[in-house]
Amino acid sequence: MELERPRKMELLHTPKSELLRLMRENSLTVDEVVFLFGSNKVATADIRMNAPTICDKLLTMFLRQAVMHATVPPITA
Repeated sequence: MELERPRKMELLHTPKSELLRLMRENSLTVDEVVFLFGSNKVATADIRMNAPTICDKLLTMFLRQAVMHATVPPITA
């Protein structure tokens, strides 16, 4: 899901201390946190320390993708 442009701009101009507070209060979505990480506004440690629920969701998403790639049968010629 793509974030709306005004929300992106709002998040990009929000001070990091405020973003960390929003993460602690569960006021940010997974998509928003991924966007902030991709924009270098937050680091993995910030997510892990301030938003353990989002960290769990991201790990679950990653592991599901890893399992899908690992269980795809090899293509034989």
